[in-house]
Amino acid sequence: MCEEPVRSTKVKILDALLADKPIHRGGGQIIPAARRCVHSSLLTATPRLMEPVYRLQIQCPGEIVDALRPALTKRRGHIVGDRPIAGTPLCSVSAFLPVIDSFGFETDVRTYTQGQAMVFSVFDHWNLAPGDPMDRSIILHPLEPSPPHCLAREFLIKTRRRKGLSEDVTVSKFFDEGMKEQLAQEMDNLSV
Repeated sequence: MCEEPVRSTKVKILDALLADKPIHRGGGQIIPAARRCVHSSLLTATPRLMEPVYRLQIQCPGEIVDALRPALTKRRGHIVGDRPIAGTPLCSVSAFLPVIDSFGFETDVRTYTQGQAMVFSVFDHWNLAPGDPMDRSIILHPLEPSPPHCLAREFLIKTRRRKGLSEDVTVSKFFDEGMKEQLAQEMDNLSV
């Protein structure tokens, strides 16, 4: 969708019809056909986008841990645990925060805690981005934050723009006309 690496996907070739002449079954002929086949199958299989997530360690006085919650929740983050640091009045808070929402987070935390908190962040894992990236009914408005169910579509469109790709992902460019007609007939048969 965005010309990014694909995760957790296995491709099995169950059947292949190759040309008789060796010149017509080299890598130059097989690889582009296989690539089109994989791309079209990925796009028709309800694909989802993934987003990176930071693990945060926040050190702050114990009495202001509750002041961190609003700063995290407004950015789709959440606290997973907190524990006191032995021999100090400080508390260590563990939290998760999507990387895309982390910009300016440290400034917000220092504002909420009046400069009493220190934030350390490191990449932890990938999460599914909320929403359907292929949902064309979602309309994005410039300079307005998107609701959570629209984020995957927003990520898709903005990433494609940044890479100089068209905004819309079309499956039809991976199919030839005969295959499109056959798929349409099979879909009609399934709906009956």
